[in-house]
Amino acid sequence: MGQRKKPVLCLTFDNLGEAHNVFLGKSSVPDPAAPAITDGYPNILRLLEKHDLRATFFVEGWSALHYGDILRSLSDGGHEIGLHGWIHEVFADLPERTARQYVHDGLQVLKLRGLQPAGFRAPGGRIGPHGLALLAEAGFAFDSSVDVARPTGIPLDIDGYAGDGLLRLPNGLVRTPWQWFMIDAIHYELAENGLRDPADLAGYWSGVIRNVARTKGFVTIICHAHVTGVDPARVSALEKVLRLALDLGIEILPCGKAMQRAEHMA
Repeated sequence: MGQRKKPVLCLTFDNLGEAHNVFLGKSSVPDPAAPAITDGYPNILRLLEKHDLRATFFVEGWSALHYGDILRSLSDGGHEIGLHGWIHEVFADLPERTARQYVHDGLQVLKLRGLQPAGFRAPGGRIGPHGLALLAEAGFAFDSSVDVARPTGIPLDIDGYAGDGLLRLPNGLVRTPWQWFMIDAIHYELAENGLRDPADLAGYWSGVIRNVARTKGFVTIICHAHVTGVDPARVSALEKVLRLALDLGIEILPCGKAMQRAEHMA
């Protein structure tokens, strides 16, 4: 896609509420007292409002059904809402019929909320063998998933990484790419060698931001209200990275806006 005049940070957040616990069989109904709901989302939204930023929030269809007030706050704040499966299932492992059902049902719930999502991110990260065709069939404009499984560890030397480029797929979808080491949960919870200290992660991501600024690159960050939003030190670390990006002249955009900007330059 087109040459960028300015570097871009695509800012995204995944998951809403108890959807994943429903998938795991640990819950069956929303928990309004969950820290991600009482603290995580308010903290994230305050941070974005403080810096006048907009982001993409990928939410599960089940969550859209049960957390209408949060969806309204996101929409009223000018944020983009994308679909994130139904109950944070492992999307790549679904049979085609089930994947189609989850995409269809999630879209219908969001439409009932007055929303028409342009983008999708597969729960679990990987899009799987049926996903791209189903998304094109359903009328999505972009997909922000990957084709590679989550690694057990992360690269500690990323001096050469300056982000990824948007990719127009043969079926017309735009792929908004990301790397596993640009996800908060990978560092704080999942990777064997993840950076558990928020200050260390801020330094790690700041190195990427400097590379992106220097090369006019494109990079995606993925955070979660239940991972970053509930911890003041982690929120501060994310703010440090966002401040640096702004100071270096990087545009911080939701996925759809970043895609439109690239197409305008094409």
